Amino acid sequence: MTGGMILFLFLFLPAIVQGEPPEKDLPITITSERMEGDFEAGIITFLDRVKVVRGEMILYADKVETYPKDGGEDLERVVATGHVKVISGTRTSVADRAEYMEEGEILLLTGNAKVSDGSNTVIGPVIRIYLNEDRTEVEGNTVERPKFLFFPGKGKKAGEEGAGE
Repeated sequence: MTGGMILFLFLFLPAIVQGEPPEKDLPITITSERMEGDFEAGIITFLDRVKVVRGEMILYADKVETYPKDGGEDLERVVATGHVKVISGTRTSVADRAEYMEEGEILLLTGNAKVSDGSNTVIGPVIRIYLNEDRTEVEGNTVERPKFLFFPGKGKKAGEEGAGE
């Protein structure tokens, strides 16, 4: 894997979390206990207490893997597993697994998935966020149904219509 692919991955992570274009001048810090590279396949794996910091975005996971598109420098997907937590501004996402897919700009959260923004929270076994469409789908199953905990007015600033007091 080339440095260009690694740079591309971490320039794009804020878009995964916030659904916004990333600011390209922010430094990135990645720490983990171990790192392994399968350079023939182009896969880089960060292991044990992985922390990725860029601007106000922080991603934590037990393991983060990057997969190149067609063995080249372009990114196909990024997979974070084990105690995944992403914090960005007021938004916090947690799941057992998070997968970002370049094609379609989709973030897939599975296993105890929950996304919170302030007091509002969406919970479900599968949460799919279409970043380029500003759209989210929450799937249920026979055991667990999607839940949305919404507190009207709590997310508004003082003086806005409908703001909570």
